[in-house]
Amino acid sequence: MIRKLNESLILLTYKEKILLMIRNYVFNSGLQKTWCMIGGEKGSNESCEKTIARCIKEDMNIKINDVKLLLIAPSDNKNTYFYHGKLTDNNVNLIERAEGQELQFFDLKELNKLQLATSTDLFFTQNKNIVEELLAN
Repeated sequence: MIRKLNESLILLTYKEKILLMIRNYVFNSGLQKTWCMIGGEKGSNESCEKTIARCIKEDMNIKINDVKLLLIAPSDNKNTYFYHGKLTDNNVNLIERAEGQELQFFDLKELNKLQLATSTDLFFTQNKNIVEELLAN
């Protein structure tokens, strides 16, 4: 039996913008930058919520208190759990970037111009109304 993977990704919003990241980009590599949501594969003894908390801590060295499950996107080989969290001024001021990592805020119009990772692109394409509502609130 093939083990099905579980991936957790989070839509982090702040003042009507979305935080995306580039992981392990090598300057002058010739590769195009690919933007993605923060997240990762679920550990063996870890809930999807704990996966998100761990990834946020590892990637930005902050803690988000209010994280909500938006939807689960099943596919043949993995389930992707999409969460939402609102960043506070304090969160943004405390963000630390790792070497080779970029974090940047984008509005919805700017997303159309970016090279997005597959899961991130599918989420924004299929859930535009949800994203617009979250950004408006």
